[in-house]
Amino acid sequence: MNLERWISQRKPEWTMLEDLLKILDRSGIGKLDNAQLKDLGRLYRVTSADLSRARALRLGAEVEGYLNNLVVRAHNQVYQRDKNRWKDLFHFLWIGFPYLIRQNIFYVVLGFCLFTIPCVGSYCMVQADPTFAQLEIKKGEPLVSEDLWNMIEKKHMWTDAAQDQSPTAFGMIATNNIRVSILAFVLGITFGFGTIYILIVNGMSIGSTFGVCHLHGMALPLMAFVAGHGVLELSAIFISGGAGLLLGKHMLFPGKLRWADSLKIGARKAFGIFAGTVPMLLVAGSIEGFVSPRTDLAVNAKILVSLATAVALAAYLFVPRGEPKISSESEALS
Repeated sequence: MNLERWISQRKPEWTMLEDLLKILDRSGIGKLDNAQLKDLGRLYRVTSADLSRARALRLGAEVEGYLNNLVVRAHNQVYQRDKNRWKDLFHFLWIGFPYLIRQNIFYVVLGFCLFTIPCVGSYCMVQADPTFAQLEIKKGEPLVSEDLWNMIEKKHMWTDAAQDQSPTAFGMIATNNIRVSILAFVLGITFGFGTIYILIVNGMSIGSTFGVCHLHGMALPLMAFVAGHGVLELSAIFISGGAGLLLGKHMLFPGKLRWADSLKIGARKAFGIFAGTVPMLLVAGSIEGFVSPRTDLAVNAKILVSLATAVALAAYLFVPRGEPKISSESEALS
């Protein structure tokens, strides 16, 4: 089969279905006449068949994603039902989000590498030359601020103050973590380069901070603080970074799709991946605000929390629980 010829032959009907869906999105089903309603059902069925054939022929993620988007939207119109937002949200978080992670794990791993390699490299550079931590990524913003450096030299943990004001600390910490994740995701719109920058700079900052702490004998107290919430917090940032990188990929490499169609598909997937990190960040923020700063808790207890969250997160993301319903992912994110 000549795949290019097959796509060009089928494209007019896909476009016709897309035009009908635009009318429905804009004005509702009441704007379609009887002939258009019949066309909607027919085009939905033939496009579903085309999607199955595209998957069997392995035409690539771009074509399959475009057809899947059309089929999902048409399915929601042909088989309209009363929506239960809470049920759809639960279905997305329990099945849809982990499925998206497994399908796009390459970008999450790439985000992990873009953060971790600069983190480890900066730590090693600080051990060899402590002045590396004074490197300014932006003017007036060194990797380790002067105030933070002074506290480390005096062997004061800047996290201790949060113990007596945990509710306030929780709000500030959760907001900051969500801000970093939002930036890692949203800056994917810069063709992914902004996401790369955010991941690298944050990795360098954390690695340099650990390096300075190690030089002044403060590495263990910092590790004790990070242990409880670090797994969830860093994983959420890696996943958000992966979402930004996925968006950038769809913008840079639209393949056989129109650039706008590729952007829509990439944005929908990327937003789904990012949206699933919000509950993770809220849980991480609560642990960081209420558990991590407590000096009356043994370090082993915090390590146990870290291990428990790591096992739970791995099971949540990688133990298969089926594939999302054809409409649930779209509805949960709409």
